[in-house]
Amino acid sequence: MNKSSYLYSILSFISFYLVYISTNSLFAVFSIIILMASSISLLAYLESIFRTRKTDIISIAAFVIFSLFLILLSMNSEGLSKIGIGINERNMQSWWMPVYIILIFLPVYVLYKNRQDNKPLYIPLLIFTFVPAVIIGGFIAFLPDLREQAVSFAANLIQVGFIDALGQAKNSGVTLPESYLDMLSFVTINKMDIAKKMIYMIPSGIGAVFALVVYITDRLKPLFKFNLIIIREFRLPDNLVWFLIAGGFLFVTKKEGLEYFSYNILILFSVLYFFQGIQIINRAFEYFRLSFFMRSLFFLFIVFYFQIFAVGVVLIGLFSIWYKPKWLTGTIEDDNKNNNDQSKE
Repeated sequence: MNKSSYLYSILSFISFYLVYISTNSLFAVFSIIILMASSISLLAYLESIFRTRKTDIISIAAFVIFSLFLILLSMNSEGLSKIGIGINERNMQSWWMPVYIILIFLPVYVLYKNRQDNKPLYIPLLIFTFVPAVIIGGFIAFLPDLREQAVSFAANLIQVGFIDALGQAKNSGVTLPESYLDMLSFVTINKMDIAKKMIYMIPSGIGAVFALVVYITDRLKPLFKFNLIIIREFRLPDNLVWFLIAGGFLFVTKKEGLEYFSYNILILFSVLYFFQGIQIINRAFEYFRLSFFMRSLFFLFIVFYFQIFAVGVVLIGLFSIWYKPKWLTGTIEDDNKNNNDQSKE
């Protein structure tokens, strides 16, 4: 039995905890990267040809032991700080263990079953894009006390992290650009309104993070050795565009709740159609036989000029609903057959 089958699961457990040890923000950029690493390694373990019931038991035991170790470690934070080791006690509590199952295991397991049954990729993506967004949106909409606390917390972050920071820099004699001064004045006046908008947009932000993690996990997992290589097509059902149209136009209403609901819908569907646009661009590359260098160059442009290209990629994904050339009509089964043929060569 290959010992790497143990390594995948242990890496996924440890890397998830590193998110909380290294940062206070759950969905900071570094946290998202580690979250992806956790998901990819866990999916690689679930699909490993060396996985057995014994390795499952060992993996679960490793997770529990490591969790207990972190809890005990947090109890001695004062001693650790004296030797220069800093930890975040709030992020190392026992109740984060079920959170791991929700944030990592549940999405990955659904994706794993989806891949096993060779069902369309859009199914787990839709589930873990909209379900977290709906749950968080429900808390914000129906728990006013919680909403007000969140708004106050966001306003305090803006005050400490932006207004006070720029104010101190200004008072210390640092010459700030005129645009920074204008921004400082605007944010100071509209702090509470900005904080409120930030809280109302949390559902789409969390949904987008889950969508990104699930999509990247499905795409990057084949990099692991000893696992099946399946690069699948992602395409939303065409009828979903009516949900986008119906929800998207609610921003013209004068009701604040419906307006922010509309903005969240637009953001979530933009993320999904961005993935669809990437799929179509890949199809076009294959049809016109572009070299690997040209493909890499194109995606580098997307990375460096993301704001410009992202809108174009989203529109490509959206308009592919109505314009479908022959080279775009391949099926998922065809993709999988081609991938398997390539892996055998």
